[in-house]
Amino acid sequence: MKLWTRRSLLKHAGTLAAALALAPFTNLGYLFADEAADAQPMDADQPPAPLGRITTWRLAIREAPRRNAKLVRYAYNDEVLALLAQAVGDPLLPHNPVWYKVEEGWLHSSFVQPVRQDFQVPEPALASQGFWAQVTVPFTEARAQPSPHARRVRRLYYTSVYRVSEAAIGEDGQWWYRIGHGLVWSNAGPYVPASHLRRIPPEELMPVHPEVLPDQKRIEVDLRRQIVTAYEGDRVVLTARAATGFGRFQTPRGQHRIIRKRMSSRMIGGEGRDFYDLPGVPFPAYFTATAVAFHGAYWHNDFGRQRSHGCVNLPAPVAQWIWRWTLPPMGYNEIEIRRNDPYATRVIVF
Repeated sequence: MKLWTRRSLLKHAGTLAAALALAPFTNLGYLFADEAADAQPMDADQPPAPLGRITTWRLAIREAPRRNAKLVRYAYNDEVLALLAQAVGDPLLPHNPVWYKVEEGWLHSSFVQPVRQDFQVPEPALASQGFWAQVTVPFTEARAQPSPHARRVRRLYYTSVYRVSEAAIGEDGQWWYRIGHGLVWSNAGPYVPASHLRRIPPEELMPVHPEVLPDQKRIEVDLRRQIVTAYEGDRVVLTARAATGFGRFQTPRGQHRIIRKRMSSRMIGGEGRDFYDLPGVPFPAYFTATAVAFHGAYWHNDFGRQRSHGCVNLPAPVAQWIWRWTLPPMGYNEIEIRRNDPYATRVIVF
């Protein structure tokens, strides 16, 4: 049973190109070219995060990383478990053979969001100026008033993003942030414990590689391999596993350009069993008039196969990098930009 991490794969691969050759057979997630040269080896059994949140309604915990191994019990939606290791085992799904070790056994990684529980120091003095913030705990509850006993408005998940507009001391004596965009279409939304949201400073949203000429930047989306690759000329600067459109919701092939951006979006659509309502979707960068976008996805860890409603689902750090790297740029305090810009970054879907 061979154990891998992203950095140990880099150690064995030696170069980014060689690492990419392994990508279809592992749950790499993503690789940045800037990291490949100086990547340090890590313990081979290190999991991607200390905790994992179950993203499906029910997931089997088995004695070994095999689909037919003895069932220990079922874990259920939003259960959070400590991740102790990861392993390449029996592929539960053809594209992904990676399993996570928990205290009771093994879980298949496609249905476990790697998460952390990083409590934050509130910054109430900055809240009235407005800032963007990201959830840093497995999930938190947005409430109608700054109180743990107030009506729950919505459960918000790790890596989702919202605009903070003010801070208030709650009846529990703790700071709460009022959030808006990302959940509601204004600043006057519900309240979230301030310790559950990290302020994203402006420097983390500044353009990446702005010195590169616009015509040298392009993104290619390989629908067969479910791989997104960013190029500067002929140089690969990022590659990531993705989850693109499935069934009648295919990601449109052809040549596109980035035409719209948001810091965060509440995405609602579909009907019946296909209905979805996803607040705080991080860093959408749209490339069609029908709102197909690159964006982060916190509702699954199932990258490497088609499963979306047309968008290109990515790990949140990848979506943020693409949002920063692509043109046109967007200012920190803007909610949205829409531009038909001839210098916008090209997107090629094939």
